[in-house]
Amino acid sequence: MFLDLLADIEKIKNRDGKSIMLPASNENIQTIKEWISRNISENPWISEYENFLKKVNGLEFNGLVIYNAKHDDKNNGFIGANEIWRDNEWDSNYLFFGDSNISWYCLDIDNYVFLELDKPSGDIVEEHNSFEEMINEAMKSVL
Repeated sequence: MFLDLLADIEKIKNRDGKSIMLPASNENIQTIKEWISRNISENPWISEYENFLKKVNGLEFNGLVIYNAKHDDKNNGFIGANEIWRDNEWDSNYLFFGDSNISWYCLDIDNYVFLELDKPSGDIVEEHNSFEEMINEAMKSVL
């Protein structure tokens, strides 16, 4: 389903002469996998996130940011964002995939559940069964 939502966003971006449909390189995806292996006690690689990155290398649309695979992007890159957000003790058990003006989208590593967290309180807003379900809801909220 995320492909349909991406297609809808792509149509909107095309009106401005822009495109979101630029995939991440295999090298950048591998760099994220290696970062996760080094920094997370468990290795919760999310193949759905990899599938997303192979279609579009991150997303910035109407205040929603799904992190890209660029290792040198300190703000909207997966590694840079996780180094910032995971710095606090309360959120060190989360793996962050994106954020918006009011939410973080992440994986609770201990319980292996995908969450939308309130910004800035960190309270759970919604639980999701998969990365794809979480991202679909996030994209629907900004369309």
